[in-house]
Amino acid sequence: MVVFTSDEKLISLPLGGIGAGKVEISNKGKLVNLTIANNWTKPIREMPGFHIFVKPNNREPFFLQSELIFLELNKLSTRLRYEGLYPFVRIKGSKDGIDAEVEAFSPIIPSDLLNSSLPAVGFTVKINVEGLIVISISNICGMSKIGRYNEKIEKGIIMKNSKANEYDPFNGDITLISDSPKIIVPQYNFHSNRGLEKTLNLHRLIENEEPWKQLILDKIPNSDSKESTGYYYLPTGLIGAEGREVTFVFAWYFNKPWAYYPYKHYYSNYFSNSTEVAKYFLDNFDKLKHKTKEWQENLIDPSLPEWLKDAIINSTYIFSTSTWLDEKGRFGIYEAPEIGPMLSTIGGVCYETGSLPTVLMFPQLERSTLDLFMKAMREDGYIPHDLGLHSLDTSSDGTTAPPKWKDTNPTFILMAYRYYLRTKDTDFLSRIYPYLITAMEWMVKQDFNEDGLPEVEGSCDTGYDCVPMEGISSYVASLYIASLMALVEIGKILGDQNAVNRYSSLLTKGKKSLPFDGKKFVAWTGKPDHHNAVFMAQIFGEWWVYLLNLDHISDINKVETALDEIYRVNGSASNFCTPNMAREDGGEVNIDSQLTSSWPRLVFSVSALAYAYGKREWLNIAKKEWDNLVRKGLPWNQPSLIHAEDGEPDDPFLDHYIGSAALWSFTYKYALSKLIDNDKI
Repeated sequence: MVVFTSDEKLISLPLGGIGAGKVEISNKGKLVNLTIANNWTKPIREMPGFHIFVKPNNREPFFLQSELIFLELNKLSTRLRYEGLYPFVRIKGSKDGIDAEVEAFSPIIPSDLLNSSLPAVGFTVKINVEGLIVISISNICGMSKIGRYNEKIEKGIIMKNSKANEYDPFNGDITLISDSPKIIVPQYNFHSNRGLEKTLNLHRLIENEEPWKQLILDKIPNSDSKESTGYYYLPTGLIGAEGREVTFVFAWYFNKPWAYYPYKHYYSNYFSNSTEVAKYFLDNFDKLKHKTKEWQENLIDPSLPEWLKDAIINSTYIFSTSTWLDEKGRFGIYEAPEIGPMLSTIGGVCYETGSLPTVLMFPQLERSTLDLFMKAMREDGYIPHDLGLHSLDTSSDGTTAPPKWKDTNPTFILMAYRYYLRTKDTDFLSRIYPYLITAMEWMVKQDFNEDGLPEVEGSCDTGYDCVPMEGISSYVASLYIASLMALVEIGKILGDQNAVNRYSSLLTKGKKSLPFDGKKFVAWTGKPDHHNAVFMAQIFGEWWVYLLNLDHISDINKVETALDEIYRVNGSASNFCTPNMAREDGGEVNIDSQLTSSWPRLVFSVSALAYAYGKREWLNIAKKEWDNLVRKGLPWNQPSLIHAEDGEPDDPFLDHYIGSAALWSFTYKYALSKLIDNDKI
């Protein structure tokens, strides 16, 4: 697992069900970057008043937190060890010989969409002696603080806002419960005395420490029972239980459509408030945990090195950070929720890599996305770049369109065949087939000079939307060839011999026209001058045919030679990553930083392909990329690109990038065989 300490900069692992929003638990022991109220693009940077407090019998108490903002109790903070293996995070701390640990998780269970979309996090807190264990949270309901209030319920607290209106995305409720609480303090003010803050001239907030002082004295803190009427009153509550191990559940329920989420949530089909969610989670706690751990153990190829197994598992984090799942079961993945909030971007090594665990674990969600792209197909047969900005219904032709991109249509065809191979859903294949034919015919028309391969127009009309490549692009051409092969196989399955004949003929012609210079496939044949540089994406179509058990995009010797050239040239061009393009002579690729930087998703995909073809040295390429992400504190917030010169992403960068789960390329076939075998049982 990935390990950090509280001494390092802020790092946080996200938790929360598919399409439910998330909370992140940081290496400082805090709840940060909350997007539980449909606020994917503008997270709550920290929940004030969240604490995990331990009071061992006859020993000094402490917080499982490294930074506190009390006036007197800051001495009770703790240095933490932080371990992440999505969707689990473990935080460990010690004081005066007392060891404490919290494990938090949200369930992700293959084929179980109900339990994998729960808006909740479970906490298990353990200490090595008997004692009191307490968790506190603050009321974040309602965009305005006015009207917030907390109520005691069975086993815990529910928090609401009486003044939140129907247009308020924060109009909902949150719940904190425990199995056998000894202490429930529904409400106190998080804030201390404002006059004291100003008198002491600390230039910071001071958190109210009175409830904690009362607990230290073995007293039950007083509880308020009023609504917030001023901005300095923040209703906070705590619950505590005795023992060596205590379980808590934090749940949320925000189901008001608004501009940035104009739908309701899938979880609303099963629950009517956060308390129902929390009680359900608590009642099924052990089963949910066990089922979640199963896929970590069963779907990851055991022959892979430990660091890579951990990397694959952790790359699945975008289920919590970036997914939408509405009440109708419609599914999408943000390209980058804060910086690039387009849903289910395809082409450019985006959704097609990020959805690998989706296809494997939740194929019904992949079918939903394919349905949405079918609906979005343009009249001329073009498959758009994404499903919409904060929307499943307002698809876009692309960030640099017009002209229309040349890599979306073949990607759509390949995604459809991938779904079929996972499910053998012939009815769906028959339904989507006319759209696949139409998509391919649009692509054939992009072969402007009829040489057998489509041309790009030099207007940034691919996923490389900052690169004005012109002519035959090996990236697009390899995708086109792969999609022809997939469509031929689909035609055979559905008994369409005319289509089989037509696309087999186009396939033969296209393969012959793919430019190869003896060492590599040519990046592109027109402007701008790339000085014979080596382009990492030149064989991305081969990644697809490997996953789909199709023939090679070209002679296998050429493919392997190209892989060797990428490894030799691009693989040695940076100490931090493997850039998209590099020159054999060491000269500069002076076109755009999109080329002189790496795309981690592409690096992991091509590394997995080469590894599968017996090129074990490519593990070094993947490990260099992963180690840099971990070193920069980005394992659960992978950027779209990494600069080769220093290993840093852009500032700001495209966050929580959609292609993060490309690491699943290393275990996709293994997991597929396990899941298909399980389906047969």
